[in-house]
Amino acid sequence: MKKTSGDAREGAAGTAALVGLCTATLVGFGLAWRQKARAAESARMLALHQERQARHALRAKRLEHDLRSPIGAMAVALELLRTAEDSATRCEAMQVLERQVARMTSLTEQVHDFAQDLND
Repeated sequence: MKKTSGDAREGAAGTAALVGLCTATLVGFGLAWRQKARAAESARMLALHQERQARHALRAKRLEHDLRSPIGAMAVALELLRTAEDSATRCEAMQVLERQVARMTSLTEQVHDFAQDLND
């Protein structure tokens, strides 16, 4: 049987439809793959963010604890300065205050560094 021009057009149309369907399928697979890759990247970024937040929270707790110790020692030293009558006790209280001020200065620098890390 001889093919007519109508049969050729139908064959070409069928081939074009098949090519279109294959293309659409491949594009769909590509989109699905990209969405899956984006979701995986988002999950990875979220995990990194949560890990960073946990480190910052732990560091903040440590700094808070470290700041309380010298404050307590300074309060006791001040009370000794107010109440002690002998010069040796007063001298020792002054030395405690000097040490704790130096410690607080160092801790203040650590708080500054911590704040800088939060901005990075």
